[in-house]
Amino acid sequence: MKRLFSLGILYTFTGPALGQEASASDVIGELIREFVAQNTAPTVVVADSSLISLGIMDFDPNEFADFGDINVGNDESFALRKSLRTYSLPWSFEPQKLSANWQTSYGVRISYVGSNQDIIYSEPEYINNFDEESIIAYGEKNWLYRLSKGWELAFSMSAQYLYYRNHFEYQDPALLALRGFFDGQLLNTSYQVWLADPAVSAVYRGKLLGRRFDYKIQYRHALGHTVNTDSRYQQTGVETGRLSNTLTFHFDTPEVYGRSTQVRALMRRIDLTGDAVEPMGTHHYYQFGVGWLLDTSSPDSWLDSIGIGVSVNAGSNLSGGSVVLLFNEEM
Repeated sequence: MKRLFSLGILYTFTGPALGQEASASDVIGELIREFVAQNTAPTVVVADSSLISLGIMDFDPNEFADFGDINVGNDESFALRKSLRTYSLPWSFEPQKLSANWQTSYGVRISYVGSNQDIIYSEPEYINNFDEESIIAYGEKNWLYRLSKGWELAFSMSAQYLYYRNHFEYQDPALLALRGFFDGQLLNTSYQVWLADPAVSAVYRGKLLGRRFDYKIQYRHALGHTVNTDSRYQQTGVETGRLSNTLTFHFDTPEVYGRSTQVRALMRRIDLTGDAVEPMGTHHYYQFGVGWLLDTSSPDSWLDSIGIGVSVNAGSNLSGGSVVLLFNEEM
């Protein structure tokens, strides 16, 4: 929202004074395109539950341990996390064997990312409510090649469709005076985005001290463009790259009603490029998590596993902890 209201200040104090409509229009158009791109890119990151986990309950990790210089959250990041609502349901289909070393599979994911913030602009007594929501449909086709007993290479071609809308309730007279400019361009508006999101990854599966572990390195690059916009200024490209390094340990636990269970612990570093960097406030951040999983797979089930866990994000504008629900996680 800082970008939005810096735009309002620019328009109010420099736009009319310039006396050069075309020049002011160009500046404003660029800021709107930047706002759209930097709104969409972090939504792509947040919707990918393997990169960020926002769950059913947020908490301050600093209340439970001393993390020293590691940024696991502050008042601003906690407030931002609490304003967010995110739900993501991935679903993968049974892999099909192509040859001795090759197999292919399909995956889909439906995600929802929403936020609700109370914005104070010029006067504390005027609280403006700002509600945003994005719905993301994601589909991918994967190819996996088994290099050796431990190593696998994977490639995927995927596409995402994102629908974004927001609703702003004007209370502040200073903003209400600019309603004619804001509406349909920044506020009370909607647009759609199509993105290609190919990925390449390598996975090593092994054992350490008798415990199973996985190491996965993956690079994804989302590249797309807005469509069906309310304003020509919203027509812009969106791009963000994500490089993740993940180490996961699996600890088998007693069966429950004949179903296998396990405790899973992971450590992950995510490096960002493109439009997600500024809104996330960093070029890289870390995620730590532990969760308990129950195997629910069966020939007729669309859920392979369910579980509950704790996730801690460190080093970004979304730093903090969450209790998360887990669906279709690999056991």
